[in-house]
Amino acid sequence: MTLAPFYAAPLFVKLHILSALLVVALTPFQFVGFRKGSPGHRLTGRLWLLAMIAVALTSLTISSRFRYSIAGFGLIHLLSLLTLASCYGAWQAARNHAVERHRQMLVGLTASFFLAGAFTFLPERIMHRIVAG
Repeated sequence: MTLAPFYAAPLFVKLHILSALLVVALTPFQFVGFRKGSPGHRLTGRLWLLAMIAVALTSLTISSRFRYSIAGFGLIHLLSLLTLASCYGAWQAARNHAVERHRQMLVGLTASFFLAGAFTFLPERIMHRIVAG
């Protein structure tokens, strides 16, 4: 393991990684750490949502290197836009006390986040270089 690829990365990539790590750290608290609706759940949820928004926004600054991209934007960037819309929808559902809709949206957001995150460990990606050295 080496942090050299992280240190060499552009600022927005560093912010993207740090925001994603915050989402990873806060996720267990949201699902099993606090009683739903408690002050701890709400505070951690707000931090989680802000971190998820930061992940999505910073991802828009990272160019796609895949064959099917236009001006540096690839299909993964559509997931970022969907994430931003879903964050807003989950927040609205919580504010309107639509508990089941809120839960469904956040389970979907979390699953999408971890699925997309798994792809960051493919060879030639920064996270792979950090972990594999």
